[in-house]
Amino acid sequence: MQRFKGRAEQSEPQQDPLRLATATVLLEIAYADGEFSPAEDGDLVGYLKHAFELSEEDARDLLAQASELRNKTIDHFALTNFIRKNSTLSERIEIVKTMWRIVYSDRKLTDYENYLVRKLADLLGLEHHVMIEAKVNILRELGMST
Repeated sequence: MQRFKGRAEQSEPQQDPLRLATATVLLEIAYADGEFSPAEDGDLVGYLKHAFELSEEDARDLLAQASELRNKTIDHFALTNFIRKNSTLSERIEIVKTMWRIVYSDRKLTDYENYLVRKLADLLGLEHHVMIEAKVNILRELGMST
């Protein structure tokens, strides 16, 4: 994890490693279907603003740095392990709910999006039934059938 922290500290301005790891993982979900849509962008920026009490500009800066990290390398295990060790269970559940919001923003779920959310939820230490409950809650929130 030192390697990950070092990369985060090299960015200007410096980002909190937990924020950067979270934004990078969510950005990976947003690109899972091959495109990062405006709806996905809104869900992701909205989550970052709310979860980390950021302004729109700070959330966008964080997203830009997450994009740089994602383009260099995406190490799902290192990122999720860092998040797992540095956040509460309820925070990790909210991250997974945001993943489901992002993948369902276009009202459809690809096999790869489903696989990736399940994989990342597992790496974040969520039991399968908790991940499914998060999915069902988001489907209800979006007015989609379960």
